[in-house]
Amino acid sequence: MSPDTLSKPVRAGLVALAVLLAAGAFLINAYVQKERQRDLDDWSIRLGLVAETRVTAIENWLGEQVQALDELANNASLQLYLWQLSQREDADSDAGTEPAQLSYLRNLLLASATRYGFTDTQQAQEIPANLPQHLGTGLALLDTGQRLVVATTGMPETGNAFQAAIDTALSSGKPAFSKLVLDSHERVLLGIAVPVPVVLGAQEHRTYGGVVFGVHNMAQTLYPLLTGGVPMTDSDETLLVREEDNQVVYLSPTRGGGTPTRKSLPLDRSGLAAAAAVHRPGSFGAFHNYQGREVLATSRALRSVPWVLVQEVDAAQALQESNRHRQFLITAFSLLLFFIAATLVAAWRHGSSVRAMQNAAELRDKTIALQKQTELLHAVTDHVEAYVVLLDKQQKVLFANARLAGVTGTQEGELTGNSLAAVIGPANAQPLSASIEQLQQDGHPQHCTRTMSIGGGERTLQCSLVPVAQVGERDNAILLVMQDITEFQRVQQQHTRLLRKLVGALMHVVDLHDPHSANHSSRMVEVANAIGRELKLGEEDLRTLDLAASLANLGKIFVPREILTKTEPLTEAEQALLQRHVRFGTELLADLDFEGPVLDTIEQKQEHL
Repeated sequence: MSPDTLSKPVRAGLVALAVLLAAGAFLINAYVQKERQRDLDDWSIRLGLVAETRVTAIENWLGEQVQALDELANNASLQLYLWQLSQREDADSDAGTEPAQLSYLRNLLLASATRYGFTDTQQAQEIPANLPQHLGTGLALLDTGQRLVVATTGMPETGNAFQAAIDTALSSGKPAFSKLVLDSHERVLLGIAVPVPVVLGAQEHRTYGGVVFGVHNMAQTLYPLLTGGVPMTDSDETLLVREEDNQVVYLSPTRGGGTPTRKSLPLDRSGLAAAAAVHRPGSFGAFHNYQGREVLATSRALRSVPWVLVQEVDAAQALQESNRHRQFLITAFSLLLFFIAATLVAAWRHGSSVRAMQNAAELRDKTIALQKQTELLHAVTDHVEAYVVLLDKQQKVLFANARLAGVTGTQEGELTGNSLAAVIGPANAQPLSASIEQLQQDGHPQHCTRTMSIGGGERTLQCSLVPVAQVGERDNAILLVMQDITEFQRVQQQHTRLLRKLVGALMHVVDLHDPHSANHSSRMVEVANAIGRELKLGEEDLRTLDLAASLANLGKIFVPREILTKTEPLTEAEQALLQRHVRFGTELLADLDFEGPVLDTIEQKQEHL
């Protein structure tokens, strides 16, 4: 079905259905996204709690190490012996004998290393050779010149990174942490330097007399803190990262393998979780990890060291249940939406069917009513004593009653569509053309009397043309009603002739009553008609004037004959009586109903006398 053939209600219904589906889809998507965001917020809280817990554990461990070394650095004996050793001159020292201070410091350092956990849990295997052995953990005491005073067995070598931490501790007077250092055995080491205050009484030259420096193997101490506790999923991972030379350096082991501190990625890599953590510590979102897998990640910055802890979990695994729930919601709500749409369509279809049945019933009732009205119209028009024709503006027959069809010898339906001239004949239609044109020009009804040859004889018809603004889809129609007044006109003419005879008889009576005024009335009629014609009065006015002139002297029959025939001058009383003959005539004629103002005309006979 093409769009042009669809009705307006159908198009409106389709548009409403489309709007309903679109609104439903929008609401479903909004609700599902809200549920997804709720799940993401839950994971943000869970990951944040784990990250906070592990950051706290790391900060506590670092604080414990600093506290232990600070306790050792503030040992009065250590400060005194370190100062004494630094004051010894090579000339006074016995090359073959170790100073007692040094022996004491070594024993103190070994005891402290054992106490504070600066001993390697995996002691180096004894090698029967004179080779240096370096462990991953140790404790050392250095003087202000960063010269080694005493150290535990297997103390790692102090490289540039460790020396930088020692310099920082001596210059700032505060504990300092080194960068993570990778030794020759691929062990990740962290150095902690705590300045040793100079012994009391020797602060004149310097504030600090040396540094207590401890080294820890991250694999044995710090890294286990990143995996402690019950894992949330099989894919969660805790990483330590830091920014260095526009790179993100991974400081802790990763699931993908690789040595810590050697793995780095560009800081401007789009969507990288570690880069986002460095840029915005504390943020949460969906990112990609170092392997390119999508993860949910949050981050926390450490206060003691310039590191950032990243807590990640595989997004697919974390949101598996959420995605399943979201798919269920989408399916359920979509089915509900389509069920509602189908219900509305069914209801609309049922309503359309009911409405169509109602319309059909109403149409049937209207058809019956129209048929009855048509029958009533035909009953009226077919039995009226007139010829009724309805014409369009081209003078084509739209309707003709049975009387006209009968007189023309045709059926009613056969006249429809024919011209007026074809129905009543050109000779009969021609006299009506002027009246029809006049009606079409000014829009006012027209009335005329025409003599037509119809029904086998000459008939006089009173024609009335009435404008009809609208007939169905046609406008400017014309209703022509032709009333046969032949018999009426004959009777009227007979009545007119009788009236003229009666008037003539009355005129003769007046002439007999007043012999001196014989033929006065007839002459007055002639003069009045002549004046009326000169004034170009209408036919009706001429008839009124003629009748008034004929009856003007009727009142003289009430004036005594002696006065009318008197040859001497009339007395005033006689003259007044004579002048009253007009009033006598109007009083006599007052009960008669004339077509025109006959009585008024008679009363004006002597208005200037």
